[in-house]
Amino acid sequence: MASILGVETLQHTNGTTAATIDSTGRILTPARPAFHARYSSSGTEGVQGDIVFNEEDFDIGSNYDTSNGRFTASVAGIYYFCFEGLSAGSSGGGVLADGASTEVCFHKNGSQGAWSSRTYIYTQGASNYITASVVDIIQLAASDYIQVNVNSNYIYSDASGNYDPTFQGFLIG
Repeated sequence: MASILGVETLQHTNGTTAATIDSTGRILTPARPAFHARYSSSGTEGVQGDIVFNEEDFDIGSNYDTSNGRFTASVAGIYYFCFEGLSAGSSGGGVLADGASTEVCFHKNGSQGAWSSRTYIYTQGASNYITASVVDIIQLAASDYIQVNVNSNYIYSDASGNYDPTFQGFLIG
């Protein structure tokens, strides 16, 4: 015999809503850590090293820190992360020259692990801006942190806001 449990809301004993089920059966998880951050600049520039994304579009759980560029896991779990930006060839935001390369990766707790995905952009035949993107699913313990690192050449930004590099992620489970 099958059992049916009919609920609309799951809550912790302190009253915090963990999940709701709407009338069509969709499950919503409003407390799941998730963020979307951008690097915004007042002029044209290229950035490298650990990028500090200085603006947040949203940050559920307050896990991303705009002062140091770190997403710090509040709970252990499997997380999805994504970075996207245009490669640049100089700190002034110039195009990536023919034969030049840019490497972008995620750093966990300050270093790149063997697990880490990275993107490696190589320009051949023309000077250009090329989109660099990195996507990875990373297992984190509570208090582990992730940063975006550009360790060769630069990522482009300008005052228009049209080309802001982005870093985003969320807890899968």
